[in-house]
Amino acid sequence: MQVDDRTGTEVQSERNRWRGPLIGIAVGVLILVAGLVFVLTRDDTPVAEPAPNATQMPAEDIDAPLPPGAYFIDTDGDQASSLRGTFVIEGDGWTSVPSGARKNVGDDFVALMVAEVDEVWSPVCETPDPIAAGTTAADLASQIATNGFTVRETLAPVTAFGHNGQHVVLEVPAECAGSAYPVWEGPVFGRYYEPSGRIVEYWFLDVAGTPVIVEGDWTPGTSPEEDIAELRAMLDTLVITP
Repeated sequence: MQVDDRTGTEVQSERNRWRGPLIGIAVGVLILVAGLVFVLTRDDTPVAEPAPNATQMPAEDIDAPLPPGAYFIDTDGDQASSLRGTFVIEGDGWTSVPSGARKNVGDDFVALMVAEVDEVWSPVCETPDPIAAGTTAADLASQIATNGFTVRETLAPVTAFGHNGQHVVLEVPAECAGSAYPVWEGPVFGRYYEPSGRIVEYWFLDVAGTPVIVEGDWTPGTSPEEDIAELRAMLDTLVITP
């Protein structure tokens, strides 16, 4: 049997020599893990890679059939600028609007929009003169979130699709029943809402100094769950590039 014949002082000295490096390794591992957690959780929404070979959404053609594939929206209609939203459609039955895609469900539809905005109307469900849109995501978010919609989820800061901004979920109020009222107008498309009860989920994002709206909307009880799931899948693939 091997016997350790070192004195107590020698053993303690040996332990002390190992303790420093071990503590350093442990601290290094903790820092590395903390760094990984930060990288993986710093964004509220996973950022996809832009889909290759995307087709531009027809700017002048409304309700053109959109077969499954990748599409992009030129948010200001200016070929000289580069800001765009790219996403992938996986289901059937989607059709085009200049700022996005929608899927008709009888007289209703599920829709995804990506747009820049020039003017907004307030209050909703009336026909006042429009006012100039806010020049930041926060200003634009405040204009639309406080213009008479029923608030389902309050306005809150968010990082989504790789950009900072604001998020809110609104409901079209009963006053809008039976008619369509303007909400926002952009260089490519204008948005009207009906019927009452429609849910509108907004992300207002600052993209290299330009406020951009991402909008998903549907009507509970009318929009099929599988269509809403397709909308969510499209949002998961959405990439906004300046």
